Amino acid sequence: MKAFDYLRRAYYKLSYYYQKFQLFVMSFVVAGIVEYFFLYEIFVSLSALAPVFILEIVPVLTIILSIIIIGGIVKFIKKMKENKHLLFLF
Repeated sequence: MKAFDYLRRAYYKLSYYYQKFQLFVMSFVVAGIVEYFFLYEIFVSLSALAPVFILEIVPVLTIILSIIIIGGIVKFIKKMKENKHLLFLF
């Protein structure tokens, strides 16, 4: 009887974590696409000031730079947690 209860709970837990993972991935994909087109439209509106090929690569460079910055922030927070220097973060 315990095995059936465990299997039933495992099924619901797996579906719950699958939906969480799906939401996480889809939110990054949708946010990334929206951000890319938003940045692309901004830089295309500035196309009179610079050559077009530069304007097409700027959103990609901005996204890469933001990924690097977020990675640095995560490493900084981990180091602060290790050294117990957190004041306001949990």
